[in-house]
Amino acid sequence: MAVLFVLPTALDAQNTIKIRLFGNSARFLGEPRGEEVQYPMITNSLDTNINYTGFTHQGKLGLGAEVMLSLSEKAWVGFEISSSGFSGYNNVPPLYNFYYTDYNQLSVRVIDQEVDVPINEIYFPLAYTTSLINTLANFRFYLSSEGMFRPFIKAHAGVSFVASELSLKNASDWPNDQIIITVNGNIQNPDNLDFGAPILYSRGTNTSPEGRFAALNLGGGAGFEVPINGKISFYADYTYSMINSDILDGRPNVDYLETGGLLKRFNTMGNVGRISFGLCYTIGENFNIINTSGGGGKGGGKSGRQHPYLPFYEIKRAR
Repeated sequence: MAVLFVLPTALDAQNTIKIRLFGNSARFLGEPRGEEVQYPMITNSLDTNINYTGFTHQGKLGLGAEVMLSLSEKAWVGFEISSSGFSGYNNVPPLYNFYYTDYNQLSVRVIDQEVDVPINEIYFPLAYTTSLINTLANFRFYLSSEGMFRPFIKAHAGVSFVASELSLKNASDWPNDQIIITVNGNIQNPDNLDFGAPILYSRGTNTSPEGRFAALNLGGGAGFEVPINGKISFYADYTYSMINSDILDGRPNVDYLETGGLLKRFNTMGNVGRISFGLCYTIGENFNIINTSGGGGKGGGKSGRQHPYLPFYEIKRAR
């Protein structure tokens, strides 16, 4: 919304345009409001002698481009398209609520009966991978627009399109001959079982029928530019984003509702940190995007040769 207010000013000002090309590395930081009420069946199933762990989060490389437009010497707006991603693993995971819902995709198919049996108790090491396609509007204010070091603060708003997949970390864990499948009390012959993909949850990937999830992305950060010459400068920043999606860590958030004993999914903000680094190239300086002077030639409003009889109100009769 802020861009809509400043855009008319930008269109009527003496503008400079830059192109920013950059790489980035992002990392999942957590979900401040992602705490779940644990399903009682999980509480009864967990081994109290095992020290279950959380996920170790890792960064991945991404790329992006941005068009930056000056509003003044210190204020700039930008329009960014970028990709970013991150991953993580957990070698000793506990059980999660979503295992007992339809969001759990890990299953074994009983071939002769054409029945898919979900696997609820999953103690194998897990890994997730998440990718984001970001379309963002950025606002920057430079604390100094001169010298060799030009620091700034920034804010952004936009949409991130989220794809995520949670799977078994080790391929050797699946298929697993220690898993016993029963249907109507009958133990199934392993030769009658079809182990599907080792995917617990996916969205926006080739293992999911659903496309990417569009999530609101809000945040801010700080950075700096260092001029290399009159046209090119080195750019770096750190951005803190709050993204309205519960699957950034590959795992849907599901609460246990004591009233009714139901499991219900809920969305929440996930926090992501990102470091960007790249180059800015100035492609134009001191011009108006929209020329409102009334003409493009000399003499203010008249340009070129005029017809002697046009316009008619300038013709004067001799007396």
